[in-house]
Amino acid sequence: MFLEKLEIQGFKSFAYKNKLIFSGSISKDKKGLTAIVGPNGSGKSNIADAVRWVLGEQSLKMLRGKKSEDVIFSGSDKKGRLGLAEVSLFLNNAENVAKNKDLDQKNDSDLDKIINTCSEIVITRRVFRNSESEYLINNTRSRLSDIQMLLAKASFGQKTYSVIGQGMVDNFLNSSIADRKDFFDEATGVKQFQIKRDHALNKLELSYDNLQQVEMLLSEIRPRLKSLTRQMEKLKKRTEIEDKLKGSQINYFGYLWQNISQKLNSANKSYLELEKIKLSKEKNLENLNDELNHIRANDNFQKINELQPLIRDLSDQKNIYQKKLAKLEIELETQLESRGQFDLSWLNGKLSELKLELENINLEIESLQKNRSNQEEESLKIELSDIEKELKQSAQIQEEIRHLNKEKEENRNKLTRLEAVLEANINARAGLNFKNLKEKRKNFNLEIENLNKEISELTDKYDKKESRNLSEELRVLQEKIGTLNIELQQINEKIQKAAKSGGKEETINSIVKNFLQKLDKIETISDFKEAKKLLKEAKEIFQEEIKAVLTGESDEDARRIQSLQQEIIELTENRQIINEKISQNNNQRAKIKEEINVVLEKKSRLEWELVTIEQDLKKEDIEKENNLNSDIGSIKQDLRAQAEKLSRLIPQNKSNQLLEKKQIILNKLQTCHFKNSALEEKIRLLNEQREKTATEIEEIKIKIQKGQTKFDTFQIEEEKIKLSEKIANIEKEEAALNNELDDLNQAKEEEKNQMFACQKKIQVLQTELTDYLNNLNNLKIDATRQETRLEDLENNIRNNNLSLNEIESFPEEETIPDLNVLQKNINNYKNQLEQIGGIDEETEKEYANTKERYDFLFKQTDDLDKTIKSLEQIIKELDVKIKERFDKEFKIISEKFNEYFQILFSGGSAKISKVMLEDLENEDKKKEKEISDYIETGLSKAEAEIKLASDEKMRKIKFLKKHNAVGLAGIEIQANPPGKKIQSVTMLSGGERALTAIALICAIISANPAPFVVLDEVDAALDESNSERLAKILDDLSNKSQFIVITHNRASMRRANILYGVTMKNDGVSQIISIKLDEVDINKIAAR
Repeated sequence: MFLEKLEIQGFKSFAYKNKLIFSGSISKDKKGLTAIVGPNGSGKSNIADAVRWVLGEQSLKMLRGKKSEDVIFSGSDKKGRLGLAEVSLFLNNAENVAKNKDLDQKNDSDLDKIINTCSEIVITRRVFRNSESEYLINNTRSRLSDIQMLLAKASFGQKTYSVIGQGMVDNFLNSSIADRKDFFDEATGVKQFQIKRDHALNKLELSYDNLQQVEMLLSEIRPRLKSLTRQMEKLKKRTEIEDKLKGSQINYFGYLWQNISQKLNSANKSYLELEKIKLSKEKNLENLNDELNHIRANDNFQKINELQPLIRDLSDQKNIYQKKLAKLEIELETQLESRGQFDLSWLNGKLSELKLELENINLEIESLQKNRSNQEEESLKIELSDIEKELKQSAQIQEEIRHLNKEKEENRNKLTRLEAVLEANINARAGLNFKNLKEKRKNFNLEIENLNKEISELTDKYDKKESRNLSEELRVLQEKIGTLNIELQQINEKIQKAAKSGGKEETINSIVKNFLQKLDKIETISDFKEAKKLLKEAKEIFQEEIKAVLTGESDEDARRIQSLQQEIIELTENRQIINEKISQNNNQRAKIKEEINVVLEKKSRLEWELVTIEQDLKKEDIEKENNLNSDIGSIKQDLRAQAEKLSRLIPQNKSNQLLEKKQIILNKLQTCHFKNSALEEKIRLLNEQREKTATEIEEIKIKIQKGQTKFDTFQIEEEKIKLSEKIANIEKEEAALNNELDDLNQAKEEEKNQMFACQKKIQVLQTELTDYLNNLNNLKIDATRQETRLEDLENNIRNNNLSLNEIESFPEEETIPDLNVLQKNINNYKNQLEQIGGIDEETEKEYANTKERYDFLFKQTDDLDKTIKSLEQIIKELDVKIKERFDKEFKIISEKFNEYFQILFSGGSAKISKVMLEDLENEDKKKEKEISDYIETGLSKAEAEIKLASDEKMRKIKFLKKHNAVGLAGIEIQANPPGKKIQSVTMLSGGERALTAIALICAIISANPAPFVVLDEVDAALDESNSERLAKILDDLSNKSQFIVITHNRASMRRANILYGVTMKNDGVSQIISIKLDEVDINKIAAR
């Protein structure tokens, strides 16, 4: 390897790019010599500085500058400054590549590959004015250490003989023995190994430091890892217990879930079945009501009502005709007796009778007009209006009842949930203090007594309210009965008039009197049951007596009795409605009593639970006792609210009763219309009769006025015959109508029986429906209770962090689990979990991270230990290699130094010797001293030993850095010119020092030749003869190294192969001129 070319641009005085091409290998045995000459100040030494700078020199003092930008061309009067300095060194490496081409280069480093494969190596260094710098190897950016290692492998160096500048020869001799040691490291060729050793030591120090940090981290992590390990063991145990707890809870809650679900499904199934039956019964009831309405809507009643006026009219006409016929017969007899003489007095009597009859007819008409059923119709209309108002109020009441039922259902659900919560709280409060329990029992009993009083007051209040309602109904009924009583008395008077025998009259009076006396006794609710029996007896009595009366001859009385029968039927229907209402009220009361019984049962159950708690529970803290008081207070308030709402309940069937009552009144109204029509017809007939009578009176008056005294007997006979025919026709028509009326009455009786049968069926169905509704309500309450228990169970399941899917999918077991055992296991597991205590959820993650970090750091310690052992082994191997090579090369250099010294001085002697480091103090004594020093600082002996052990490794590194592989402290130079005995080289003259340094440099080059050597005016202090001797030595050494000599000496010029001249013009820029001395006579140039 040799220097082939040097390119300089912007470096110091070389503003422009300049190339210096060197001789290189002139022949097989010659590397060549290049001389650079020029006047002082021309910048020829800048070439040596450029070579030193591109080889990585960091000392600005060696480069004759103060800061990095001083090496950049700073400008002149005619040339501005530059911003960049760049120097490129071209090394020819073809010989080395050819030598190593057959070697295996797979495991070579990058630098080794460059040295062994690149025929040309270009090293470039750039610097900018902002102090940024770049290093390049073959135009690839590199580090300074890479360039240093490359140069060390090629036997280059910044501090060695590769570049020897002005004053360095004298400084070398005047330097300390330690500074000479660095020079000899490069001179002996161990610099590359020293660099590797230094790198290994730095890595070893870093590894020791990292190991110490890792051990510190491990010492910090170990206690935490032990704590986390213990917690993980607890967590593992807790997990096992939680699994067991979960299994027991799944069995416990699963069985309860299945049990409650089965009960709920059974209740829902029963509810649906009863609902279907209820709908069927309701359908049947609707059909019966339709049938009853159809019977009521039958026109037989209307036909009877239509026929009765006709029969009455015919009967009236027949009576009139019969009276007329009787009168005619009397008149005829009188005429026959008086033989045609007219009796004026008879006519006057007849006239008086007719006037009296006319007045009676007028009075009857007025009476009928006054007493006809318009009054009854108006009262019924008023009653109908009142009922409609009651229906509206009933609708409002029904809405309020629905709202109250909804609230009652919500309160019942709430009460059920509170019971479940209370039951759960009772199960959870397993440690109640016995003394506190006694006090609690006393308060609890007091609360129960208060509840009993409230229930009793609620029952009394309800009974009173129900009594008031029934009393109101009885009052309305008694008013009806009073109205009926008045009407019956009127009928009784007419019956007395119509009866032909006193026995019947007394019988009817007795019946009516007894009936009225019995009705007067119905005043309170205690007599109400007897009222039903009395009404039934009254019905039977009236039916029998009315049938007896109907056998009489009075048609008017018969019609009135028929009307009375209709009223009795309506009264019976009212009685049935009241009976139904009483039954519904009884059912409603039974429901409320049942709810009160439920409350009592709850009270009994609370008492039983209190006794159970008193027997089983032992301990409970004050906080749980307060919670129990709060729960009991909530239940008490809910029970009171429930009782208040129950007390405000109104029978739900009042609306239906009012609707039925409205229908009955409408029927009565229609009957009144029929009666009114009949009365109007009777009034019309009476008016006609009155008109006829008046006409007859007028005729009689006319006859009297005319004095007619004779009647035609024949006319009377003829009129008698006509009247007899009319009477016969009327009797036939009356008989036909009576037959038709009998048929209609018979049909009416059949329809009445059918009506009674339908009403009985309806009553039975209504009773059954009431039972079904009660059962449905009970089933709904049971289903709601089960749903509430299921919801509470679901909340309990969620509170225990269980999944509903696991509970719902719980298989049905053939054997019923022991819930007490499961509950005991659950409590036991929970107690164990409480003893273990809570563990942070992040513990497992923290343990995993800590364990992972600990394992990683522990592995790092193994890796660092291996690295440290490997580095220590490398350092040992390098130390052996360095020592062997240094000793070998040092011996050769010492011999060559003496040889070249004798050549230059023509005798004398010189040698170099190693100055070794003193032996280390006894390690044991030193260790004891350090321990005592640590103890003086306040540490114990054990702590001092630990501290010493931690510092021992770092002390070892410091020792290895301080003591090189050779154990060399420095180099001592001894030189004795001929005839002199010098104690120190500092006593030599300037020329002698120069020759001595040159001799040592030549010895080093001879022993370990560098690829090239730059000598900057090292011969400046030599005379002509010594210059010749130096030139001859350089010429001899040129077969080992390439020389670039900056000189003023003609002897060096004469032996140079290439001569470069450096000049500087007025612009302050250095320029280079080259001459190949092989073609020029050097003597001519020297002569000039």
